[in-house]
Amino acid sequence: MLHTVSSSNLDVDLINANDAILFWQDGVILALENNQKLITILTKTSKCYALDNDILARGLTPMIDKRIAIINMEQVIALTQHYYPQMKW
Repeated sequence: MLHTVSSSNLDVDLINANDAILFWQDGVILALENNQKLITILTKTSKCYALDNDILARGLTPMIDKRIAIINMEQVIALTQHYYPQMKW
């Protein structure tokens, strides 16, 4: 499953090791270093991504956790093709 996260309203109990997480829009704030919710997510899955343009638009590039893969829109499309179903947060 692909969890697309555009806000902080994410139920981490629904994430498992086979899932991927995409932080985008305001959800990129969850990808910041030392964020407790992110730390919990990373104990469940290592497949975490954040959209580059949304990070840049908020000036957050230097603060994004190093374990998060920063990807572009073309790579987002590939994620949506690979992971099914999808859960929007």
